[in-house]
Amino acid sequence: MNTYPIVKQNLLLEPLSSSALKLVRGIYNTYVSNDEEGAIDIKISNFFKLLNLKDSKESMYYIQDLLEEINEPIAVRNFEFRGITTQLKFVQFCIYKIKTDVISIEVSEEYLHAQSEYMLDSFLF
Repeated sequence: MNTYPIVKQNLLLEPLSSSALKLVRGIYNTYVSNDEEGAIDIKISNFFKLLNLKDSKESMYYIQDLLEEINEPIAVRNFEFRGITTQLKFVQFCIYKIKTDVISIEVSEEYLHAQSEYMLDSFLF
């Protein structure tokens, strides 16, 4: 196994929109404050409040579009995670499932590691 020195990289092809940044930071802060592993459930009404949206079908589509925006995969070269090095690793921010009144979100530990160790264009910390 080759170990490469960590090189900070510009991993976002396009900057996140201001609403997507607000959403991803809200999800991350909720994730950190819950101090749990695995999925967290966030009430959809909290997303409406965070983004100053009315409870409507259009707002739900907008939230889903933002979730897709923040989930755009990032490509990390010479990615080392838990002792395993991969020449090119694609990671996404989370896995999510929209339910009746909550969105269940599992934040990727690989993404958080890439964010803190590899990203020049870091936006969470």
